[in-house]
Amino acid sequence: MHAVSRRAVLEDAGRGKPPGGTSWRALMAFLVLAPLACRGRAGAEALPAAAGGGGAGQNADAHGPAEPARDVAGAPPPVDPLQQARITEAQHIIADGAAPGRLARFISACTGEPACEVARRMALGALRTVGDRPARLAALVEAGHAPAVKPEDDPLWPDLVQSLSETWAASNSSGGRKRMLREKDPRTRLLLVSSLAVYAASNRGLSDLSLPQRRALRGELMRLYPALPAPARAQIDAFVARIDVNARGTL
Repeated sequence: MHAVSRRAVLEDAGRGKPPGGTSWRALMAFLVLAPLACRGRAGAEALPAAAGGGGAGQNADAHGPAEPARDVAGAPPPVDPLQQARITEAQHIIADGAAPGRLARFISACTGEPACEVARRMALGALRTVGDRPARLAALVEAGHAPAVKPEDDPLWPDLVQSLSETWAASNSSGGRKRMLREKDPRTRLLLVSSLAVYAASNRGLSDLSLPQRRALRGELMRLYPALPAPARAQIDAFVARIDVNARGTL
C-alpha cells in the first residue's frame, strides 16, 4: 500500500509539480516516515505473540517435561510360584489317569490354602467326570474331609455339595442317609446333609425317590435340623416345601 502511494507521489512530481514549497516538503516527509511507522506497528504486533510464546514455554517448564506415553496394556501380573506348583501337581494327577482317590486326597489336603484354590477346582472338575458312580461318591465324600477348615471358609464348598448331590440316586441314597446319621465328623456330616437335601429337592430326586423314601428322609433331616447352620436349614426347607410333589408338579 505504501509503495503504491510513493509511486503516485513521484508520478505527480514528474508531471511538473515544482519542488519546494510546503506541499512538496509534506510529501517528502510522508515518504520518509510511512515505512518507519509500518515497521514500528509490525514490531508492536510481534511483541505480544512472543510474550505469549514465552508464557506457554514457562507454563510447560513449570509443569515439568511432558510425560512419555504409557504402556496401556501394562505388564502381566506376577505368577505365584506356589500356585503354579499346585496347578502342575493337579495336572499331573489328571494326566496320570485321574484316579478318584488321588484327586480326593489332593482336594482335601490343600483345603484352606489360597494358592491351591485353582488347582482344587481343576481336580474337582476331573472328579465329577468319573464314570464309576460308587467310586465317584466315595471320593467326593473324602474330598470334603478337612476338619481344620469351616465350610463357610472354603470357597469350594458349594461346588462339593453340588457335585455330591449329582451323584446321589435311588440306588445309593439309602446308604447315604444311614451314613449321614452315624457320621461323627461335623464337616462330612454337613456335606451329606446338604447334598442329600439338594438332591431330594431337585426334579431328578423327586422322580427317583418314592413317597415313603422322601418322607423318611424328611424325618431324618428334621432330627438334625436344629444344630445345622442357616444355609443347610435353607436347603432342607426347600426340600420340605416339595416333599409331596413329584417331578411333574402334581400332588
